[in-house]
Amino acid sequence: MNTIIDYVFYFLLYSIIGWILETVCCSLYYKKPINRGFMKGPFVPIYGAGTFVFSFFLTPFYNKFGYTWYIIILVIILGIIIADVLEYATSFAMEKLFHAKWWDYSNEKFNLHGRICLKHSIYWATGAGSFIYIIQPLVLKYKELWITDKLRNILVLVVGTVFLIDYISTIVLAKKKKFRNAVDENNTEE
Repeated sequence: MNTIIDYVFYFLLYSIIGWILETVCCSLYYKKPINRGFMKGPFVPIYGAGTFVFSFFLTPFYNKFGYTWYIIILVIILGIIIADVLEYATSFAMEKLFHAKWWDYSNEKFNLHGRICLKHSIYWATGAGSFIYIIQPLVLKYKELWITDKLRNILVLVVGTVFLIDYISTIVLAKKKKFRNAVDENNTEE
């Protein structure tokens, strides 16, 4: 049971960290406040899902082989593949579900249907390596020091409830066409 709660905790944590990262980077780039999540709250679930998939598929390499140069390269290559597949599938699913795009890389070189591109694949390579070898080990270390199982359970219950309410209301409103947080042709928020 603790493992499932831990996975939910990390999913929520990295969804929030992803929202902060996306919001700060896009706001700085466009020089105005931008909420890049498709939800109204501070969550970008693709980051939570991505880190979950990274943990599931890439952590075994780290645990078994550690920091050998060829394993680091393998982790980075697998990270690119995993992230690109997840990003492409998410983009495709969101376009079919909401009839809108949340990101569009059509103007980027070496893109595939505007859903993924080489530039962002390089970002994911950096992200995968950083996540497996730096971020997640630090989060695990400090989680053990600062967050008791009881506090973790409370956080999962409270933040998870907020996440679910936000997620469900976003989907209901989007299906009614009352809410859109997509991007236009210039990759700026509508």
